[in-house]
Amino acid sequence: MRRLTRPLLPLLLGAALAAPAWVAPATTLYPVPNQASAPLRTLPALTRLNLTRCYALWCDVQLGAQRGWILREAVNLPGECRQLVPLGLKNLRRSEAAYLASRDPNRNGLACDDLERPLLAR
Repeated sequence: MRRLTRPLLPLLLGAALAAPAWVAPATTLYPVPNQASAPLRTLPALTRLNLTRCYALWCDVQLGAQRGWILREAVNLPGECRQLVPLGLKNLRRSEAAYLASRDPNRNGLACDDLERPLLAR
């Protein structure tokens, strides 16, 4: 039993962290995180999808039964930084759709960037 659950753990955790999101500008869905790959389709602005996880430049998303990758700068979702950071959305730049001034209280141009400080320092 242990051998069966161990490989499934990342999939189960990924599903637990998935969050409803949307694309702010129209963007392209790719099968792998590489713009040189053949696009799966173009997503119009405000297309709803489920965000699984984001990395430095890319986000792993699911649109219905189709899974793919979009550029991180195009994804947006509701919530506070404490909800976004576990999904990989930290240090959001002003050029990214998920950047909001309310998520950047120190006004340094990076939203969700101060969660790594100890609680006593706040």
